[in-house]
Amino acid sequence: MQPQTTAIKALFVYPVKSLGGVSVATLRFNSAGVVNDRRYMLVDGKNRMLTLRSHSQLSQFHLAQLEGGWQVSNHKGSGILIADNASTEQLIDTEVWSTPIRTREKSFEVSAWFSEQLDEWVRLVEFDDLESRYCPVDQHQMPFGFADVFPLLVCNVQSLKQLSQAVKYPLAMARFRPNVVIDVPADSEYQIGALKCEEGGQLLFAEPCVRCNVPAIDPLTGVYQKDLHPQLKAQLKRDSKVVFGLNACAIHCRQLSVGQVLVTVPG
Repeated sequence: MQPQTTAIKALFVYPVKSLGGVSVATLRFNSAGVVNDRRYMLVDGKNRMLTLRSHSQLSQFHLAQLEGGWQVSNHKGSGILIADNASTEQLIDTEVWSTPIRTREKSFEVSAWFSEQLDEWVRLVEFDDLESRYCPVDQHQMPFGFADVFPLLVCNVQSLKQLSQAVKYPLAMARFRPNVVIDVPADSEYQIGALKCEEGGQLLFAEPCVRCNVPAIDPLTGVYQKDLHPQLKAQLKRDSKVVFGLNACAIHCRQLSVGQVLVTVPG
């Protein structure tokens, strides 16, 4: 594969794990990883994380950034503010896919609101001040929050178009929950090793993102489309795994912006 250029088409953050994403013009990075991405998470009465696999209705909560925090709302018009300065002393030991993490309940009021909306006892948690989480990528230890395995997910708009044509159904990119959306020939992203920023730094690609049943959940309704799932599995199988998009991390990048030009580096 010869080097080529691509412009970033869209950027997203997911302030609360498994809830709806927020389109942003700029993605920023700090010592904790991607700013505003998966900084909070919901856990159940047994301190287990809530995911879209078990709670597809989480996709129906929407977030908007306000001065002082994130406003969460649902389709019923109910809402509450997750205030940046809110904090409790309630420590909660939980896990993200078998990785133990010590967290702190963010707000009793917000936890009560989510519990009422979901009709079960849940709590909104954030990282404890002394907690951190890293993943190794090509000899780099990259910080990240409550994301599954890697700090970033990169998806290709052309691969989505090809997939939509194959299953004969208009698929929204929101089904695949990327942070970064690029525009290169369909499926060519799997031949890319990195995306270099002209300003310096790069997006280093790790492994393809293995998919479960979440892409078959309609992000507009929260309904699991049972008939669509086997079609997606058949079209997305690569090397005996069902994949779409690539896990990645940002090396020496302070920020990414929509429209920014990146140069592909063959894998």
